[in-house]
Amino acid sequence: MTLLRSVRPRIGGLRKYTGPRPRRRTYIVLGIETSCDDTSVCLYDRHSRSEPARLISSLTASLDNREFKGIVPTLALNHHQVHLAPLVSKLLCPVNGPRIRPDLICVTRGPGMRGSLSVGVEFAKGLSLAWGVPMIGVHHMLAHLLTPRLLTNGSAPRFPFLSLLVSGGHTMLVLSSSLLDHQILADTIDIAMGDAIDKSARELGLNGNMNGPELEKLVRQYESSVVAGVNKALTKDELVGEFGIQVKLPMRPKPGRKQEAVFSFSSFVSMVTRGVGKKGGLDALSETEVQIIAKQIQDAIFDHVIDRITYTLSTLPKDVVARIQDFVCSGGVGSNLVLRQKLRDMFANSAMNLHFPPPELCTDNARMIAWTGIELWETEGLHSSYDIMPTAKWRIDNILGDVDGWLRVDDRHAASPADI
Repeated sequence: MTLLRSVRPRIGGLRKYTGPRPRRRTYIVLGIETSCDDTSVCLYDRHSRSEPARLISSLTASLDNREFKGIVPTLALNHHQVHLAPLVSKLLCPVNGPRIRPDLICVTRGPGMRGSLSVGVEFAKGLSLAWGVPMIGVHHMLAHLLTPRLLTNGSAPRFPFLSLLVSGGHTMLVLSSSLLDHQILADTIDIAMGDAIDKSARELGLNGNMNGPELEKLVRQYESSVVAGVNKALTKDELVGEFGIQVKLPMRPKPGRKQEAVFSFSSFVSMVTRGVGKKGGLDALSETEVQIIAKQIQDAIFDHVIDRITYTLSTLPKDVVARIQDFVCSGGVGSNLVLRQKLRDMFANSAMNLHFPPPELCTDNARMIAWTGIELWETEGLHSSYDIMPTAKWRIDNILGDVDGWLRVDDRHAASPADI
C-alpha cells in the first residue's frame, strides 16, 4: 500500500495513516535545509528515543555573496540546484561504507525565499516517492526554537519556555507551551535585527559574506585595544561627541507615546548613515572611529532588544511568568557573544535557565531541521503529503492551520518511519 492511498480524512484537516503495524523503532533521518542561500544536508541515526540521535554526517555548501552586497534570490536558487543533489549523494554513498537509505526525510518548507525552498521541497518529494518513506515539511523558525532540545534529546528546555529568535529575516519573542502551541509575544514592526546589523555594517564599509560576525570582530578589536592600553575607554559624552555618533533607543517611554510589545530596528541604520555623514563620510573616519561606531550601534541594537524583552515580560500575568523556567536565544545573531552576555545580565537575578546553541547551530542548518522532524514524528505522528508547497510566509503561532498537507500516523508512539 502506498503512502498516499493509506490516508483518510481526519477532524481538523489532518489525515491519519492506517497502514501496517510497526515492527521496529530505530530509523535513519535525512535533513535538508534550503530556506535562504546555504545548502545544508545531514543524516541522523535515531537508534532509541531514550538516547540522543547520533549524527552520521553533515555537509554544507555556502554561497559567497560579497560581490553582490547581499542575497540575490536567483543566484541562491541556482546554488541549491547545483549543490543539493551532490551533497545528498555524498551523504548516502560514503566512499568507505555501504549505501544508506533514510527512513524519514525532513525538509524546510518555510518560511524563507520561495525559490530556494522549492528546490529542497521538490527534491524531498522525489526521494520520498522513490524510496516509499515519509517526508515532513518543517517550519524553519520552529527548528531554530527547538535547537537546544537537539542537544539534550528533548529534555531541555522544558515547555513552557521563552525564545528570542534572531536572524536576518526574523526577530521575535515567542512563548512555547508545547511542540505545536506557540504565542508571539513581540515581533518587529519593520526590519529584523540581523538585517539592521548587516545594513549598518555596510554603512561602515564592511562587505563580508556575513556582516554580523564582521561587525562583532570590529567591536572586539576596539575592546582589545582598550584593554591593551592602546585606546582609552570613552565616556558616553565622548562617544557622542568627538569620537562616535548620536545613538538613541527607539520605542522608549515618553509623554504621549503608548508602550508596545514590539521591536523596531530600521532607525539604527539611519543613525549610522546620518552619523557617518556628519563626520565627513566614511573616508574621513579613522580605523578606531569605525570600531567605536561599530560598538555603539551593536550595543544600542542589543540594548533595545533587552529593553523590549523586559517590557514585554512585565505585561504578562505573574503566574504565566512563574511557570517559565527556560529561555532560548537562537538564530544567526544568537551566536553574538555580546548579546549573550547582555541576556545573562538581564536574567542574573532570576532562576531562568539560559540556552545558547553552539555557533554552528545558530545559523541555518539541516541538523535542526532533522531534529524538528523527529520531534514532530515522535510526539505528534505528523508528516506531509506530496501536494505540499514551499511557504514563504508561515506564522509560528499557527503551524498546522496556516498550511495544508499534514498527515498523521495512527499509532505514533510505537511507529518508526521505516514501518509505514
